[in-house]
Amino acid sequence: MVIKRDNLLEYIKELDYIFSRLVYRVRVLHNKYTADEVTDTQFIVLRALKKGPCNTSFLAHMLGVTLSAVTALINRLHKMGLVNRERQEKDRRQVWISITPEGLEVLNDVEERRNLLLAVYLSHVPEGKRQQLLELLREARDLFEREDILQGDILNDKDNLDH
Repeated sequence: MVIKRDNLLEYIKELDYIFSRLVYRVRVLHNKYTADEVTDTQFIVLRALKKGPCNTSFLAHMLGVTLSAVTALINRLHKMGLVNRERQEKDRRQVWISITPEGLEVLNDVEERRNLLLAVYLSHVPEGKRQQLLELLREARDLFEREDILQGDILNDKDNLDH
């Protein structure tokens, strides 16, 4: 099926705007109801560390920020007692970050409050539509995690928009 470029671009503009507004509103809610414990970015880092220790390079890549920005963020979380830093014996430049029991407690509390906030809003959406939304978001996540889709210099090959 071929979608005309103008229709696709209009669709993408609206989708991008709606997605940006949704992310913005969730962050506003986070900051209003849970930022007394951790910021939204700190929450994202703690959530990643819940899966296991990682290095600062991974966190910088995940957040799309510089190593120095992650270092400052980790320093704040460390001062708060929410993360541990451990230098590797083989390469002292490598620092592994892990969540502390206190950090896990804060993360669980913030996750619970975020989930309650989201539940308040999403309870206004019928169950069937909530399931559809979840399925579509999973498909979108899986699609955007595929590396094989971006082949070549897609940003300079505008003909790709006609497919």
